[in-house]
Amino acid sequence: MRARAASKLLILAAFGAALSTAAKADVEDRLYDFTDAYYSQNGVDPALIDGRRQVGPLAAETRPNFSYQRPVRALLTLPAYDHSGNVEFFTVLGGLSDGAFTKNAAGQKARQIADASPEYVFPRQGTDPLGLGALRQSVLLDMRNGYFSKNKLGLWLHVWVSYTPKALTTASGKKALSDLAKKNGTDLDGTPIIASVGDVEDLYKKGYVTKTMRPLEDPLRYAICPVIKDPTDGGVAPDQFLAITTKADGKPLEPEFLKEFQEHQADKPK
Repeated sequence: MRARAASKLLILAAFGAALSTAAKADVEDRLYDFTDAYYSQNGVDPALIDGRRQVGPLAAETRPNFSYQRPVRALLTLPAYDHSGNVEFFTVLGGLSDGAFTKNAAGQKARQIADASPEYVFPRQGTDPLGLGALRQSVLLDMRNGYFSKNKLGLWLHVWVSYTPKALTTASGKKALSDLAKKNGTDLDGTPIIASVGDVEDLYKKGYVTKTMRPLEDPLRYAICPVIKDPTDGGVAPDQFLAITTKADGKPLEPEFLKEFQEHQADKPK
């Protein structure tokens, strides 16, 4: 009898633990800054992260879900296209130069991951061509290289993409841009939105866009921008907010991002 009762207790305890894990499954996808030890373990010197996220208007002090996280949960959320044009949401935890990678095998691997993970940035005409503050559309993340399984810190190489005079002034360029605009819509400059890696590569191959990176020693050459793996059912917290590109009238340029974010934010953990 005692053995049978003990067995029942073990079953109930296991069932309860499973329910608890299921209830937290998507809440655990919320984004936190990483501990110093985790940064070092994965090839980045935490002391050399530029603008590392701290508690304040853009992040809340919250008990983390995992031991490798600091109690600094991201509130700032940004939209992005993935390599195929799908909707993703991410945050910014800091920037880094080449010198921030540790001088060992882990640092070498981290830099290789970052170099293979371009984050395409689209500056507005007439603004800083290598800036992050005035974009004509949302960024594009190339996640083809096993992002969620290999890129543990969310490391990216900033690549600025701008249209060339050939695209804007020649008959062939204007025709190509017109076709792309019919497919993707237009950005704040009135030029086509670039929504996939295929778009970038096709335009670049034809000489219609440039791809530019900052120098190795620049702290904005690389970025730490983890992506929410599953934003549904609690993956987006009620206090998170979305920073989106808006038109002159204040309406979102890409309303699909805001619509999906609000739907996720309204989800309750299951």
